[in-house]
Amino acid sequence: MIKNTALILALFTGTMLPVQASITVDGNLTDWGIKRNGNANDWTPNPGIHFTVEDQTGNLNQYLNPGYGGQAYDAEALYAYITDSHLFIALATGHNPNTPNNPLGNSYGAGDFAIDFGLDGTYEVGINVKPDWDTFGVAKGLYRVDEWAYGLWENGNAPGYLKSEHPTAILAGTLLGIADMAISGPQTGYGQWKNDTHYFYEISLGLGLLRDAGWNGSSFNIHWTQLCANDFIIVDPPVTVPEAGSLLMMSLGLFGMSWVRRKKTSF
Repeated sequence: MIKNTALILALFTGTMLPVQASITVDGNLTDWGIKRNGNANDWTPNPGIHFTVEDQTGNLNQYLNPGYGGQAYDAEALYAYITDSHLFIALATGHNPNTPNNPLGNSYGAGDFAIDFGLDGTYEVGINVKPDWDTFGVAKGLYRVDEWAYGLWENGNAPGYLKSEHPTAILAGTLLGIADMAISGPQTGYGQWKNDTHYFYEISLGLGLLRDAGWNGSSFNIHWTQLCANDFIIVDPPVTVPEAGSLLMMSLGLFGMSWVRRKKTSF
């Protein structure tokens, strides 16, 4: 009898899930494999974790994409890891989560995490970060989103840039549940610009919540940016996980095949 869920998924999807890592949601990314050696490889995680790295530096006049802001608005690295029960997300950024949202003072707060089911450019779901200035919803809430806010930049501001593909904050939606989230304080010593200040977000949510939001096991993007959208970052987890009912049917089917095989070989 096959007991390993990852092996069951591999047989039916052709994709082997990585061995489940022990991840504690505490804002410390050491258990993701993130290092503190002061070089570019610090951002490379453990095997099996999908990631995007775009670490930059500089002052507020430094160009990012599609806007400016240097280290203070740098979306540095985004990570995603899927087990048979949870989605884990981690973000490294130079943007202080407590940055006030005061556009008249050229200051923009932290955005929410957005998820695009099916990679079609529509972000159906959001995870609400909920800093002090945010008037919508509850902190750590997973929402089926009805309306997004967007950043400062219009279509074509940068090559291929489409405003609709870069949501910044949830304005309206339906609360589906609460994610586990931790945000670190300021940290230094990471990456090739080791004197830069970094902040880390870490999130865990059950796959059941994603299914409640309409996810059918297909590919999806995770997106994050600030309210100005001066620098965005996207990661697309590569593993397709069947729905819970499908897993049960697979398990029962494999158990049946194993039982029949044992019965035949007993004669």
